[in-house]
Amino acid sequence: MAATEVTGVDPSVRQVRDAQISSLTGMRGFAAIMVVVIHTAGRTEYPWLGVHGYGPIALFVLSGFLLYRPFSRWTLGVGPLPSLRNYSIRRILRIFPAYWAVLHVWYFIYPAAVPSSFGQYLKELTLLNTLQYFGLTQGLQQAWSMGTELTWYVFVPALAAISFVVMSRVPARHRVKVQVWLMLTALPISAGWVWYVHEGAPWQSAGMWLLKYIVCFAFGAMVATVMEAERAGMLSISRGRLLMEDPWLLPLLALLFALVGTSQFGGEHNFGFLSLSEELVRDGCAFGLAGTLLLIAIFSPPRAPFNRFLATRWMQASGRWSYGIYLWHLPLVVMLYEDYTFPEGVFGLVVWLLAILPLSYLLGAASYAWVEVPAMNLSKRLTPSSPRGGARAARPAGVRVASADEARGGTAT
Repeated sequence: MAATEVTGVDPSVRQVRDAQISSLTGMRGFAAIMVVVIHTAGRTEYPWLGVHGYGPIALFVLSGFLLYRPFSRWTLGVGPLPSLRNYSIRRILRIFPAYWAVLHVWYFIYPAAVPSSFGQYLKELTLLNTLQYFGLTQGLQQAWSMGTELTWYVFVPALAAISFVVMSRVPARHRVKVQVWLMLTALPISAGWVWYVHEGAPWQSAGMWLLKYIVCFAFGAMVATVMEAERAGMLSISRGRLLMEDPWLLPLLALLFALVGTSQFGGEHNFGFLSLSEELVRDGCAFGLAGTLLLIAIFSPPRAPFNRFLATRWMQASGRWSYGIYLWHLPLVVMLYEDYTFPEGVFGLVVWLLAILPLSYLLGAASYAWVEVPAMNLSKRLTPSSPRGGARAARPAGVRVASADEARGGTAT
């Protein structure tokens, strides 16, 4: 975790900040668990188990919130421009080392996944293969979302630059509203892209690209912008807090999204073709669920039921190891499905989960300790924490919120 300014901070504020860090970490773990459950149950007679699409979409929302926060301070004029060099090094060292480790181990134990040419190998090494649906590595198809995440990493500074240019041309009192509206344009862009894909886009993998999921990242970025604006005293969201701090209102809304998303309106519970309306319902509800849970993690009191669940030791461990769990679970599913015959029915589902979940956790913990932590430590040595130049940050007016580095590394994959 990055160094935290605690001098003179009220203990209650520090407690809220620490609770938010725990909630964001647990939310990432919850998303990873959902992905494992869906991919595991999909091999059984119970493919309806879990909310399809929620896992990667939740990670996209988290990534939008965590990574855009320092840039939002710059666009609002209350902080310096983040170092693009430091940003690039941290993102590269966060996403690639663990992926490369899993990729090469998988090549060694599963020959069918070995690329047929050096060019294909380079594409898989750089995640460029995720731009092609039929170019995904066999047994590591979940890496498509990492490619989407990577394009978001590239887009973040561009989005911030666009916002900064727009903000410099509007009065200070309107900057927050204009930036929020700028983020909201992502909704019609995503919906329009989904329609375009269903109308016959010339690229088979277009449904996995950033344009489809830009609304997820933008929502997280919008929440980050509003939080930073409140801290800087540029606006007040006290009325909205009365609703968002209710311990039961947002959880009930999240439950509604989950129920509609898993209903017949969201299509068959499989990984097959969906109609336009089914895809909009399924992904829309997954996005609504992820966005609602993000608001709960940030605004609800630390003792709220869902935040207490996210703060448990199990969910904290799940969040820390989430990237390794996400990477390792599908190779485990592929190997076990090819080499073993599992019982049918509920007992078979239980056996599947008891086999995949513990092994995924074990490998995820090993990946975190032996690959991810050394890579994060290296990134800290290569990137000085003190900003160079730029505007001086305003004194926080609102509640201190976790930064990307504080939230257990800030990865969204």
